[in-house]
Amino acid sequence: MPRLAVVGSRAAHRLQRSCVPVIVAAARARGYSLVSGGARGIDAAVHQAALAAGVPQLAVVPCRPEAPYPLEHAGLFAEIASAPGSGVLFALPPGVGPTRGIFASRNALVVAAATAVIVAEAALRSGSWGTGGLALRRRVATAVLLGSTGCADLAIRGAHALAPDPAALMTAALDWIDAPASIAAALPWPDELQWLARALDDAGPRGVGLDDLGEPGRGCAALLSAELLGLVIESPPGRYHRRA
Repeated sequence: MPRLAVVGSRAAHRLQRSCVPVIVAAARARGYSLVSGGARGIDAAVHQAALAAGVPQLAVVPCRPEAPYPLEHAGLFAEIASAPGSGVLFALPPGVGPTRGIFASRNALVVAAATAVIVAEAALRSGSWGTGGLALRRRVATAVLLGSTGCADLAIRGAHALAPDPAALMTAALDWIDAPASIAAALPWPDELQWLARALDDAGPRGVGLDDLGEPGRGCAALLSAELLGLVIESPPGRYHRRA
């Protein structure tokens, strides 16, 4: 099932929050599940709307299982974990304390899990803005709701712009969702990475690891280049697959 990641500001404005159920309904209509980061504001609105609509979802949270963050979302995370087809991915294993870069790591996991990304609201240099920027760099189909400085910047950099108008958003979101499904498959592999593409095809569902690619330096450089181009996903750690 393809996944639509929807992220945004913690201190979200009412207009952008009112658009979230429309986006979730559009995802449901096209058979997408939802991904978000478990934070206050837009993320929480996404998770709650998905629960209300019965849409499978994944919450990627920057904490360990025994110490939910934010603490007031512990009940929300439990509800997500018990919903059909849904789950909570903790970015830290049990017993490991938070690190300075855990939020950026969580945002990278959100992008890696997504077929497409919508940033509903973002300030410049915020986490949501960074998530949208990472999605653009990895060539993941990315859209923004206009109305915030971070989303305006992402639109300038190539994200598809959607008007934050709940009455018209359903049609616009459906039109956009229909487009990105084939983007990843259509991404061209550079000539210098064709050997890696063949290795991935030969490996099948198991994927490839660095040890499967011969000379370690060449393999590492190729995998890094392919990941930056959005051509491969590392999952589980150390195993790489073509981006579906």
